[in-house]
Amino acid sequence: MSSSRAATLYQLIWQTRRLFQRLRAVSDELLDATGINSSQRAVLEFLSGQQPQTVPAIAREKTVSRQHIQTVVNDLLDLGLAETIDNPSHKRSPLIRTTAAGEALFDSIRSNEQALLAAMAKRFSSQDLQVALATLESLDGLLASDDWKTNR
Repeated sequence: MSSSRAATLYQLIWQTRRLFQRLRAVSDELLDATGINSSQRAVLEFLSGQQPQTVPAIAREKTVSRQHIQTVVNDLLDLGLAETIDNPSHKRSPLIRTTAAGEALFDSIRSNEQALLAAMAKRFSSQDLQVALATLESLDGLLASDDWKTNR
């Protein structure tokens, strides 16, 4: 790989980090009136409309620590947006699911986000969005595999 391509890849990764932080700040601002933060929103999104999950399963999917997810889930439980149910496969690791209030809140959040995304999407061509998506998916796939280790 040429050094200019490596430098461009570094810029892409740096910009992705910056974008992640900006997305988190915008998300927290948009969520301010809901009483939840972006971490709680992400867990609600993961749980919404699917089978109940354990805290370790949520953590693996979100690629964060189990302890972080446990803290977020505890907050959602306290807010009445999630609940625990018995896990027949593991007595000490209950299943987590959204409550009706959690589903309703997330549906409202998603509706507001879809309107914002539709307005923002008008600023980009479909092709540019597809190329950006494909690039980020490929980079994520490479880093999730062991292939990146052989390229050092």
